[in-house]
Amino acid sequence: MAFSRLIVNADGLGISNTVNRAILESIESGLVTSTSIMANMPGFEDAVTLLREHGALNRRVGVHLNLTAGYPLSRAILDCPRFCNDNGGFIYDRNRWFFRLSHSEKRAVYEEMKAQIEKVLDAGIIPTHLDSHHHLHTWWGVAPLVCRLGREYEVGRIRLTRNIGHPPSLAKRVYKALFNKWRLGSRLDFHNTDYFGGIEDVNLFSRQHRLNGKTMEIMVHPLFNEEGELVDGDQQNLYGRLWTILEKQPALSLSPNF
Repeated sequence: MAFSRLIVNADGLGISNTVNRAILESIESGLVTSTSIMANMPGFEDAVTLLREHGALNRRVGVHLNLTAGYPLSRAILDCPRFCNDNGGFIYDRNRWFFRLSHSEKRAVYEEMKAQIEKVLDAGIIPTHLDSHHHLHTWWGVAPLVCRLGREYEVGRIRLTRNIGHPPSLAKRVYKALFNKWRLGSRLDFHNTDYFGGIEDVNLFSRQHRLNGKTMEIMVHPLFNEEGELVDGDQQNLYGRLWTILEKQPALSLSPNF
């Protein structure tokens, strides 16, 4: 059986102090291999402190780009009503999707994401990858700006759009295939994984497939439930579900980066 590798990334470092500690515990367990930090959220400074105190997290942190929660770090995007409300906060509508951006929106979105990356760099963190809150980097109109920033800051990996799990509609399957090949393909010199999904997506995939030398990223959202147990965003036990995946893929090796 061919040797395969797996990244388990904890999204949302910086959302809150409580989430920060859940993510730290998940990484210290050895099952979660990396995390992505949100530069514009209330727990950012606490997250930076934790990263400085735990040297084992060096070169395990990416930027979780965010245009859908909290408040922006830059000025121009405040004048873009598709992104910000009258109170200056980001807008999130799960049914909203941007295929095209106007010239002013492109400039504002680029400047905001750049400001987030710069804030992470100013904190002494060298990002290993880029992904995003609510998968905004997979919007067709936003993706080229994320790739531009990835090249500009020499970030080696940008998360794919989900390509395993329950089969989506034909239109979505076509979009995902085109996006992963042409928006994030090897022609852009990013060293991306072969597969990406959440825990349940991987469980479905594992029932019928072996990785056979491929690479995969699993997205998790560590939290503490009311009993203090570490769970994923769906409130199911995080450790147990990840161990199940490893048992199904005996030739799988955990790795923070490829």
